[in-house]
Amino acid sequence: MNAQLQQIQSALKNMVLTYIEAQKVDIESSYDAKVNAAETNIRVIANKRLPFLVYDLMKQLHVLDAIEFESSEASVQYVVQVVASITNFTSIWEHCLSKWGGQLAAQVAIENLFELCESLKSNFTTLEGFAAH
Repeated sequence: MNAQLQQIQSALKNMVLTYIEAQKVDIESSYDAKVNAAETNIRVIANKRLPFLVYDLMKQLHVLDAIEFESSEASVQYVVQVVASITNFTSIWEHCLSKWGGQLAAQVAIENLFELCESLKSNFTTLEGFAAH
């Protein structure tokens, strides 16, 4: 698996795992707007923004044409399916990445993925800070 594909897969895995960990943080007793906003942002990123971003990335790389997917329902399960596709269809992802990855739209989608990953981590850090108290 080439380095860029490993970075993409790693970012996706980290986002799913961070989302799972964030779900374990009990913020029921929180009246802190920052903590509540962080929890909401994590849910929105994981359940809405990330799946649509992954769909856009796959579209820009023409992976959707090469691999048949179930419906692109916006959910964490969809992202897990995509991570599995990278593992199971590495050669297809690598071929599509080498052929289409240099195009501006694909580069923007990849960069957006990494930025979204950082945003999720930042929100999770806020939750962890609350949980530590």
